[in-house]
Amino acid sequence: KIQMINGSAPINGKIKDMIKNAREKIMIFGAEKDLSRFYHADILEVLYDSIIDKKIIISPSQTLPQVLEKMDKKTIRLMPQSQVDNQCFILKDNDEILFFLRNSTHGAHTVFALWAESKALINTLHTLFEYSWNNSEVCY
Repeated sequence: KIQMINGSAPINGKIKDMIKNAREKIMIFGAEKDLSRFYHADILEVLYDSIIDKKIIISPSQTLPQVLEKMDKKTIRLMPQSQVDNQCFILKDNDEILFFLRNSTHGAHTVFALWAESKALINTLHTLFEYSWNNSEVCY
C-alpha cells in the first residue's frame, strides 16, 4: 500500500498512529524544525510515553534540541556535517514508512508526505538510517 498525505493534521495523525501501533521500534530521521513541529503536535509526548525502542537522528544539528530533553540521550544521534535540512522520515517496525516530500522547510499548509508498506522502500530507508546512525555523533 502507498498513500499520499497532504497537510500537517493528517500527517501528524498518521505519525501518532504509527507510534501507538508499533510493537518493536520507531526510527526518526529529521531536522530540528521537524522535531519542533512534532513537539507542538504532541507527537513527541506520544513517543515519550511509548515503551518501544526509539532512535532519533537529527540532521543537521550541533546540539540537542530543547524539545528532546526528556528523551534518553542514548536514543539520539546528531549529524552536524550534513548540509541538508529537508530530509525527514519515520520507520515503524520495518513494516511502515512515512517519508516527507515537503517537510518543515515548507509552510505547515504545504507539508506533504508519502506513507507506504513497500518492503523495497522500507529496506532502502532502513539501510540509510542505520548507516547514518553509525556515522553520526552520540548525544551527550
